[in-house]
Amino acid sequence: MSPPMIAGLYPYVRGGEAHPPRVTLEEVPASLAINPSYRHDLVVLAGDRASADQLAAFGLRAARIFEDAPDHVCRDMAHKMKHWMCRWALEEFGEFLWVDWDTVLLRPPDTEFWNWCRTHDTPKFIQIAGYWAVVNCGVYYCGHSWAQAIDRSFSAVVRRPNDELLWASVLPDDVHSRPEFWWGSRAVNIWSPDDFAVVGTGTYFAHVRHLEWAPELRRLATLD
Repeated sequence: MSPPMIAGLYPYVRGGEAHPPRVTLEEVPASLAINPSYRHDLVVLAGDRASADQLAAFGLRAARIFEDAPDHVCRDMAHKMKHWMCRWALEEFGEFLWVDWDTVLLRPPDTEFWNWCRTHDTPKFIQIAGYWAVVNCGVYYCGHSWAQAIDRSFSAVVRRPNDELLWASVLPDDVHSRPEFWWGSRAVNIWSPDDFAVVGTGTYFAHVRHLEWAPELRRLATLD
C-alpha cells in the first residue's frame, strides 16, 4: 500500500502575529491546474477553520482541521503547523509523503519510488548544496520510527521556528554525506532555469520557484 500524500494550508503566524497565507493561496489553485491529480491524490489538512473554508473554495475538503493544536504551534504556525500536521500523519497513517503546493508532479510515484521511501528506514529530503536549513522539506517522506525524533524536535532551540530547522536538530551530524536521507534525482529543487539540468527521466517531483515552468520541466523529464 502506498503512503498517503499530504498537503496543508494554515495562516502565516509568527510570534503570535498573524497574516493571511497570501503566497500559498495563490499557489493552491495554480498547483491544482498544473497538477490535476492532486485533487484526488492529496490528503489535504487545514490549520484552522478559515483555512478549511479557503480550501473548500478551491473545491478541496480538509480531512482534518487542527484547531486543537498546542499553543506553541499556534503561536508560530507559519512552519510549526506543517511539522505538527506531519506528526499527526505519522500517528494516523504510520508514514506519509508531504508535498508543498509549489511543486510539479513530473511522473506518478511508482513501486521504485515508494521502495526508496522505505529503504534504510530514514526520512527522505531534497538536498540543496549550501542550503541554510540543511534539509529542504518541499517534498519529504517519513516513517513512524522517526515519531519520537519529531517529538524531540519541537523543543529544539532554533534561531526561528521552522520545520526544516526543527528537522535538522534531530538528524545525524553527517547527514550531508548520508545518501539514504536524500531523494537524489527523484525530487529536486528548481530555483532558476539553470537548475533545469537536474531533471531527468527518473525525476518524480520538482519543487519550483515558478509553477509556470511545469511544461518545460515535464518535457525534460520525458527525454531519454
